[in-house]
Amino acid sequence: MRRHYAVLLRRAASLPSLPLVSSLHAAALRRGAVLVPSLIHAYSACGDPASARSVFDGLPAQEQTLSARTALASAMSAHGRCREVPGLFIGREREMDDKAVTVVLAACARAGMVGEGRAVFARVRRPALQHYTCMVEMLGRVGQVEEAEGLVVRMEACPDRVIFAVLLAACREHRRVDVAERVARLMRGYGIA
Repeated sequence: MRRHYAVLLRRAASLPSLPLVSSLHAAALRRGAVLVPSLIHAYSACGDPASARSVFDGLPAQEQTLSARTALASAMSAHGRCREVPGLFIGREREMDDKAVTVVLAACARAGMVGEGRAVFARVRRPALQHYTCMVEMLGRVGQVEEAEGLVVRMEACPDRVIFAVLLAACREHRRVDVAERVARLMRGYGIA
């Protein structure tokens, strides 16, 4: 039954239809088949982050799972409430998986929260490519393109076209032709020219 509601919520979110999501939420509650991350996503997709937050806040603490927190963090970020995102994981940093870290870093990048982003990134034992990409975007947005370049040079993961595109966009935005030329050479070295 839970799976059935998850499918219906995904479809309602894709429309997006807030009345349909609300009806499905009520029906799922009556049947005891509530899927919190699906509900949060559906409300967010319908442009109602307040209801998404309400679903999460209405849960007992033990049911505020990592997947629910990550879904809410994504919803808050999507609706320009990026500054709220890191707070969702205070005291739970050790639980964060790759997806949660990516959502938090992306929110930090969008909001220019460099200090918070650096703190999250520093706690990641083995950063994945998407974590590096978020960091490069964050640093690039605030004009720290040389630091972003250094991060790409030192990263453990193999860079891809996306991370180079993000870095080059920052170089263009901040008119850093010198860094862009070095990045172009680095791309050729990886065979990505």
